[in-house]
Amino acid sequence: MRAAGLHAIATLLETEAVLIKSTTPKRPHVAPLIDKIASRIAGVIAASKYVVCQYNIHRDNLTAATAITPGRRAPTISPIEADNWAAVSVMIEKKKSALIMDDLVRAGAEDLLIFNLNNCRV
Repeated sequence: MRAAGLHAIATLLETEAVLIKSTTPKRPHVAPLIDKIASRIAGVIAASKYVVCQYNIHRDNLTAATAITPGRRAPTISPIEADNWAAVSVMIEKKKSALIMDDLVRAGAEDLLIFNLNNCRV
């Protein structure tokens, strides 16, 4: 709208999309499609709640850092070329990302990056 020089005057209607799935489908042959759609919607909803946090940390501080970012199951820890350093990648809650970054810096993390997710399956 803004690109066309338009602006909102008033809200006429606020809506909400709701997916309703029957426990006893009338058309069982479309059940896989319904499950696929529900999974994709759940992925978008989950992606809106999480971000990916990546950082480098000296191995001496790794235990403290992974206590701050335990991840959904576990953090991905990879060795890097620098001596006794590791790269950590983990999903964290988006709403807590700023506080988590502050805690990681205090724990000795460097090169912190936060990536938004468009979609995921968790």
